[in-house]
Amino acid sequence: MLSTQWSVLSEWCKKLDINLVKEQLTKFQTYHQLLLDWNRRINLISRKDINRIISYHFIDSISAINEISEHSIVADLGTGAGLPGIPIKILRPDLKLYLVESIKKKALFLNEVLRTLQLNDAWVLNQRAETIKNLKFDFILARLLGKISEILPIAANLLFNQGKIIFYKVESSESEILQATHIAEKHKFILDKIKDTVLPTTKIKRRLVIYRKLKNSKNMME
Repeated sequence: MLSTQWSVLSEWCKKLDINLVKEQLTKFQTYHQLLLDWNRRINLISRKDINRIISYHFIDSISAINEISEHSIVADLGTGAGLPGIPIKILRPDLKLYLVESIKKKALFLNEVLRTLQLNDAWVLNQRAETIKNLKFDFILARLLGKISEILPIAANLLFNQGKIIFYKVESSESEILQATHIAEKHKFILDKIKDTVLPTTKIKRRLVIYRKLKNSKNMME
């Protein structure tokens, strides 16, 4: 029988029209244990979040899963402990995932996770997003990473035309979105969708802010 937190994760998957199978649950549990073990050596998760890795971090990570098209190439910028990329990859093996993390110790942890969980078509890029060359992505994930206006110029160089960047933001992000308007226009982005979600158990209000990269300036009125 599943513990309460794992049951909440399973129910959240059902709400997202995902059936969490035993193999995927085992991978989540292994990942959870790796996080706890490595967190004693390097700072992956803050102390206040140790008891809510499942109820907050895992559940929050997968809240954007249905916004990502099948067989897409995805980059998780500043992924840190692998959030949100790894939880999404566990549930979506069809995706090609690049975990972008500039801190070497965290990159070592991420490689260990990919090896232990046997996640295929997933790679760690131990570098800053600004230095990525010769790679393009269909989707970029930016969970609590930085201001929209700071990340969009970086994403502009990494996305295919019509590619999207998904920001994980708090509910009160209107001013940040407004402040990014000029930057979005300059780099040929259009605000595609804003999706508000209340996470179960924690009742944290998550806002997904999604921008789409346009082909050229003529498309700005799409």
